[in-house]
Amino acid sequence: MKNKKTLVAIIALVLVAGIAGTFAYFQYTEKFDNDFHLASQEIEFKEEFDSPDDWTPCTVTPKVLEVENSSNFAIKTRVKYEERWEKLGDDGRPTGELLLNQIGNEDAAVKNINTTDWTLNRTDGWYYYNADIAAGGKSTQFIDKVTFNCNATSEYSNAEYHLVLTVQTMQADGTWQ
Repeated sequence: MKNKKTLVAIIALVLVAGIAGTFAYFQYTEKFDNDFHLASQEIEFKEEFDSPDDWTPCTVTPKVLEVENSSNFAIKTRVKYEERWEKLGDDGRPTGELLLNQIGNEDAAVKNINTTDWTLNRTDGWYYYNADIAAGGKSTQFIDKVTFNCNATSEYSNAEYHLVLTVQTMQADGTWQ
């Protein structure tokens, strides 16, 4: 009886191995490698700005910033700016001492931002362009001039103003992070 059980176990094992081998024998695998080449964003930031060497109160300095889309798809864009006034030493080098960006209730450097076509999100500090920029199109100007506040005091006479604009673009159907 013991030999019969062993014989049945061996036969079962041979059948299972034979069936598995048969399945493996009839399997076939093919691999297809597909490459997709993504379109690139071709964006140009048009900036026109001549840095004045002798900026004085009430002086208006032209400043142009536009976004041109040379891509073959629509994009959206946003702009953020940072500014700082820094005191200069007698040698003309920055001292690290910062001045206020405000004179009374006004900016020390008054920026003429196009708030008709660009909307400020006060939560994240970005100005968002109100429309998508079509392929081959461009935005309207974000800013067109900066004026040194006419009420500036002598505190600003030996200082340097820094206006840093950050521009971001993305495909129009994307979501800002």
